[in-house]
Amino acid sequence: MGIKDWFGGDKKKEALREKVKEAVSDGRLSSQDIKEIEEHRQELGAEDIRGDRTIIRRGIYNEAVAAVKKDGEVTATDAHELAKIQKFLALRDDQIEKTRWDLARLRRLTEIRGGNLPTVTPGNAALRGIQFEEGEIAHYSLQVDMFDQGSTRGADGVQAEWGKPYESGAARVHVLPEAGAKPIGEGALVFTNRRLIVKTGSRVAAIKYAPDAQIYLYSDGLRLQRTIGNTLLKYRSGSEETGEIVAELLAALMR
Repeated sequence: MGIKDWFGGDKKKEALREKVKEAVSDGRLSSQDIKEIEEHRQELGAEDIRGDRTIIRRGIYNEAVAAVKKDGEVTATDAHELAKIQKFLALRDDQIEKTRWDLARLRRLTEIRGGNLPTVTPGNAALRGIQFEEGEIAHYSLQVDMFDQGSTRGADGVQAEWGKPYESGAARVHVLPEAGAKPIGEGALVFTNRRLIVKTGSRVAAIKYAPDAQIYLYSDGLRLQRTIGNTLLKYRSGSEETGEIVAELLAALMR
Protein backbone atom coordinates (compact mmCIF):
# COMPACT_ATOMS: atom_id res chain seq x y z
CA MET A 1 0.00 0.00 0.00
CA GLY A 2 1.39 3.38 -1.01
CA ILE A 3 1.18 6.82 0.52
CA LYS A 4 -1.77 7.73 -1.73
CA ASP A 5 -3.71 4.75 -0.35
CA TRP A 6 -3.01 5.89 3.19
CA PHE A 7 -4.25 9.42 2.51
CA GLY A 8 -7.27 8.06 0.67
CA GLY A 9 -8.07 5.85 3.64
CA ASP A 10 -7.80 8.81 6.01
CA LYS A 11 -10.24 10.82 3.90
CA LYS A 12 -12.71 7.96 3.89
CA LYS A 13 -12.45 7.58 7.66
CA GLU A 14 -12.96 11.31 8.17
CA ALA A 15 -16.01 11.34 5.89
CA LEU A 16 -17.55 8.44 7.82
CA ARG A 17 -16.78 10.10 11.16
CA GLU A 18 -18.56 13.26 10.01
CA LYS A 19 -21.58 11.20 8.98
CA VAL A 20 -21.74 9.56 12.40
CA LYS A 21 -21.26 12.90 14.19
CA GLU A 22 -24.14 14.36 12.18
CA ALA A 23 -26.37 11.41 13.04
CA VAL A 24 -25.79 11.68 16.81
CA SER A 25 -25.59 15.48 17.00
CA ASP A 26 -29.00 15.61 18.72
CA GLY A 27 -28.15 12.85 21.21
CA ARG A 28 -30.29 10.33 19.34
CA LEU A 29 -29.56 7.38 17.04
CA SER A 30 -32.47 5.87 15.14
CA SER A 31 -32.55 2.69 13.06
CA GLN A 32 -32.77 4.92 9.98
CA ASP A 33 -29.60 6.73 11.09
CA ILE A 34 -27.78 3.41 11.43
CA LYS A 35 -28.98 2.30 7.99
CA GLU A 36 -27.80 5.54 6.36
CA ILE A 37 -24.41 5.34 8.11
CA GLU A 38 -23.90 1.81 6.83
CA GLU A 39 -24.90 2.79 3.29
CA HIS A 40 -22.49 5.73 3.42
CA ARG A 41 -19.72 3.46 4.72
CA GLN A 42 -20.23 1.04 1.84
CA GLU A 43 -20.25 3.86 -0.72
CA LEU A 44 -16.96 5.15 0.70
CA GLY A 45 -15.43 1.72 1.03
CA ALA A 46 -14.38 2.72 4.55
CA GLU A 47 -13.70 0.56 7.59
CA ASP A 48 -16.39 0.20 10.24
CA ILE A 49 -16.45 3.08 12.75
CA ARG A 50 -16.13 0.51 15.56
CA GLY A 51 -12.57 -0.12 14.44
CA ASP A 52 -11.62 3.53 14.80
CA ARG A 53 -9.37 4.75 17.59
CA THR A 54 -10.94 4.94 21.05
CA ILE A 55 -10.18 8.65 21.38
CA ILE A 56 -12.13 9.35 18.17
CA ARG A 57 -15.14 7.22 19.13
CA ARG A 58 -15.14 8.71 22.63
CA GLY A 59 -15.07 12.21 21.16
CA ILE A 60 -18.13 11.44 19.02
CA TYR A 61 -19.95 10.02 22.05
CA ASN A 62 -19.09 13.09 24.12
CA GLU A 63 -20.54 15.35 21.42
CA ALA A 64 -23.81 13.42 21.69
CA VAL A 65 -23.69 13.78 25.48
CA ALA A 66 -23.11 17.54 25.17
CA ALA A 67 -26.24 17.83 23.02
CA VAL A 68 -28.29 16.03 25.67
CA LYS A 69 -26.85 18.08 28.57
CA LYS A 70 -27.51 21.38 26.82
CA ASP A 71 -30.88 21.86 28.55
CA GLY A 72 -29.50 20.82 31.96
CA GLU A 73 -31.51 17.61 32.21
CA VAL A 74 -31.12 13.92 31.39
CA THR A 75 -34.37 12.01 31.05
CA ALA A 76 -34.88 8.24 30.89
CA THR A 77 -35.25 8.59 27.10
CA ASP A 78 -31.97 10.53 26.89
CA ALA A 79 -30.18 7.84 28.89
CA HIS A 80 -31.60 5.10 26.66
CA GLU A 81 -30.51 6.88 23.48
CA LEU A 82 -26.99 7.50 24.79
CA ALA A 83 -26.70 3.82 25.70
CA LYS A 84 -27.56 2.99 22.07
CA ILE A 85 -24.91 5.38 20.81
CA GLN A 86 -22.33 3.90 23.21
CA LYS A 87 -23.13 0.41 21.93
CA PHE A 88 -22.99 1.51 18.29
CA LEU A 89 -19.56 3.05 18.86
CA ALA A 90 -18.38 -0.10 20.65
CA LEU A 91 -17.29 1.84 23.74
CA ARG A 92 -16.84 -0.06 27.00
CA ASP A 93 -18.11 1.48 30.24
CA ASP A 94 -14.57 1.96 31.54
CA GLN A 95 -13.64 3.95 28.40
CA ILE A 96 -16.25 6.61 29.22
CA GLU A 97 -16.38 6.17 32.99
CA LYS A 98 -16.17 9.87 33.97
CA THR A 99 -18.82 10.84 31.43
CA ARG A 100 -21.11 8.08 32.70
CA TRP A 101 -20.71 9.31 36.30
CA ASP A 102 -21.49 12.88 35.26
CA LEU A 103 -24.56 11.70 33.35
CA ALA A 104 -25.74 9.67 36.34
CA ARG A 105 -25.51 12.76 38.54
CA LEU A 106 -27.37 14.89 36.02
CA ARG A 107 -30.02 12.17 35.70
CA ARG A 108 -30.39 12.18 39.50
CA LEU A 109 -30.72 15.96 39.48
CA THR A 110 -33.45 15.71 36.84
CA GLU A 111 -35.32 13.15 38.96
CA ILE A 112 -35.10 15.31 42.10
CA ARG A 113 -36.39 18.36 40.23
CA GLY A 114 -39.31 16.22 39.13
CA GLY A 115 -40.12 15.29 42.74
CA ASN A 116 -38.69 11.77 42.59
CA LEU A 117 -36.22 11.66 45.50
CA PRO A 118 -33.49 8.98 45.61
CA THR A 119 -33.00 6.63 48.55
CA VAL A 120 -29.84 5.11 50.01
CA THR A 121 -29.75 1.32 50.23
CA PRO A 122 -29.79 0.11 53.87
CA GLY A 123 -26.45 -1.68 53.50
CA ASN A 124 -24.57 1.45 52.40
CA ALA A 125 -21.39 1.95 54.45
CA ALA A 126 -22.23 5.62 55.05
CA LEU A 127 -25.23 4.57 57.17
CA ARG A 128 -23.33 2.33 59.57
CA GLY A 129 -23.36 3.57 63.14
CA ILE A 130 -26.23 6.01 62.60
CA GLN A 131 -29.32 5.62 64.77
CA PHE A 132 -32.32 6.56 62.67
CA GLU A 133 -35.60 7.81 64.06
CA GLU A 134 -38.80 5.90 63.39
CA GLY A 135 -39.96 6.73 59.88
CA GLU A 136 -36.67 8.41 58.95
CA ILE A 137 -35.49 7.73 55.39
CA ALA A 138 -31.96 8.25 54.05
CA HIS A 139 -32.19 9.88 50.63
CA TYR A 140 -28.61 10.67 49.67
CA SER A 141 -25.03 10.33 50.90
CA LEU A 142 -21.64 11.58 49.80
CA GLN A 143 -18.07 11.85 51.05
CA VAL A 144 -16.65 15.18 52.18
CA ASP A 145 -13.44 16.79 53.42
CA MET A 146 -14.04 18.86 56.54
CA PHE A 147 -12.55 22.20 57.61
CA ASP A 148 -12.90 24.60 60.51
CA GLN A 149 -13.22 28.19 59.32
CA GLY A 150 -13.36 31.18 61.63
CA SER A 151 -14.59 33.73 59.10
CA THR A 152 -16.14 33.57 55.62
CA ARG A 153 -14.81 37.06 54.77
CA GLY A 154 -18.10 37.81 53.03
CA ALA A 155 -18.19 34.59 51.00
CA ASP A 156 -21.44 33.48 52.64
CA GLY A 157 -22.87 31.33 49.86
CA VAL A 158 -26.62 30.76 49.39
CA GLN A 159 -28.73 29.89 52.43
CA ALA A 160 -30.95 26.80 52.22
CA GLU A 161 -34.17 28.40 53.39
CA TRP A 162 -37.10 26.63 55.01
CA GLY A 163 -40.15 26.30 52.75
CA LYS A 164 -38.56 28.06 49.77
CA PRO A 165 -37.62 26.55 46.40
CA TYR A 166 -34.03 26.62 45.26
CA GLU A 167 -33.24 28.90 42.33
CA SER A 168 -31.54 26.64 39.81
CA GLY A 169 -27.85 27.48 39.39
CA ALA A 170 -27.73 29.91 42.32
CA ALA A 171 -24.98 28.00 44.15
CA ARG A 172 -22.77 27.54 41.06
CA VAL A 173 -21.17 30.98 41.37
CA HIS A 174 -20.17 30.48 45.02
CA VAL A 175 -17.00 28.66 46.14
CA LEU A 176 -16.26 27.53 49.69
CA PRO A 177 -14.11 30.09 51.60
CA GLU A 178 -11.23 27.67 52.26
CA ALA A 179 -8.44 30.25 52.60
CA GLY A 180 -6.95 29.91 56.07
CA ALA A 181 -9.33 27.09 57.04
CA LYS A 182 -8.04 24.28 59.26
CA PRO A 183 -8.49 20.72 57.91
CA ILE A 184 -10.26 18.51 60.46
CA GLY A 185 -10.53 15.24 58.56
CA GLU A 186 -13.01 13.56 56.29
CA GLY A 187 -16.52 12.24 56.76
CA ALA A 188 -19.83 11.32 55.20
CA LEU A 189 -22.89 13.48 54.70
CA VAL A 190 -26.26 11.75 54.87
CA PHE A 191 -29.44 13.57 53.90
CA THR A 192 -32.60 12.09 55.40
CA ASN A 193 -36.19 13.27 55.28
CA ARG A 194 -35.66 14.86 58.72
CA ARG A 195 -31.98 15.67 59.26
CA LEU A 196 -28.64 16.49 57.71
CA ILE A 197 -26.26 14.02 59.33
CA VAL A 198 -22.47 14.34 59.46
CA LYS A 199 -20.55 11.17 60.31
CA THR A 200 -16.83 11.14 61.07
CA GLY A 201 -15.53 7.74 62.08
CA SER A 202 -17.68 6.63 65.01
CA ARG A 203 -18.94 10.16 65.76
CA VAL A 204 -22.30 11.37 64.45
CA ALA A 205 -23.75 14.89 64.53
CA ALA A 206 -26.99 16.10 62.98
CA ILE A 207 -28.91 19.24 62.11
CA LYS A 208 -32.70 19.01 62.07
CA TYR A 209 -34.41 20.70 59.15
CA ALA A 210 -36.10 23.76 60.60
CA PRO A 211 -36.63 27.46 59.84
CA ASP A 212 -33.59 28.37 61.94
CA ALA A 213 -31.19 25.82 60.37
CA GLN A 214 -27.97 27.55 59.31
CA ILE A 215 -27.01 25.64 56.14
CA TYR A 216 -25.31 27.47 53.27
CA LEU A 217 -24.82 26.22 49.72
CA TYR A 218 -21.78 26.46 47.45
CA SER A 219 -20.85 24.86 44.14
CA ASP A 220 -18.29 22.62 45.84
CA GLY A 221 -19.70 22.10 49.33
CA LEU A 222 -21.78 23.20 52.31
CA ARG A 223 -21.13 25.57 55.20
CA LEU A 224 -22.69 24.89 58.59
CA GLN A 225 -22.70 28.08 60.59
CA ARG A 226 -21.99 27.69 64.30
CA THR A 227 -22.43 30.15 67.15
CA ILE A 228 -18.73 30.88 66.71
CA GLY A 229 -17.10 29.96 63.41
CA ASN A 230 -18.12 27.61 60.63
CA THR A 231 -17.73 24.00 59.54
CA LEU A 232 -16.95 23.62 55.84
CA LEU A 233 -17.88 20.37 54.10
CA LYS A 234 -16.23 20.03 50.70
CA TYR A 235 -17.65 17.45 48.27
CA ARG A 236 -15.06 14.89 47.19
CA SER A 237 -16.86 14.00 43.95
CA GLY A 238 -15.57 17.08 42.09
CA SER A 239 -18.62 17.02 39.79
CA GLU A 240 -20.27 20.36 39.04
CA GLU A 241 -23.66 18.66 39.38
CA THR A 242 -23.15 17.59 43.00
CA GLY A 243 -23.76 21.08 44.37
CA GLU A 244 -27.00 21.34 42.40
CA ILE A 245 -28.16 17.89 43.56
CA VAL A 246 -27.61 18.86 47.21
CA ALA A 247 -29.31 22.24 46.77
CA GLU A 248 -32.38 20.82 45.04
CA LEU A 249 -32.60 17.94 47.52
CA LEU A 250 -32.44 20.24 50.53
CA ALA A 251 -35.14 22.46 49.03
CA ALA A 252 -37.35 19.38 48.65
CA LEU A 253 -36.66 18.22 52.21
CA MET A 254 -36.80 21.54 54.07
CA ARG A 255 -40.55 22.13 53.97
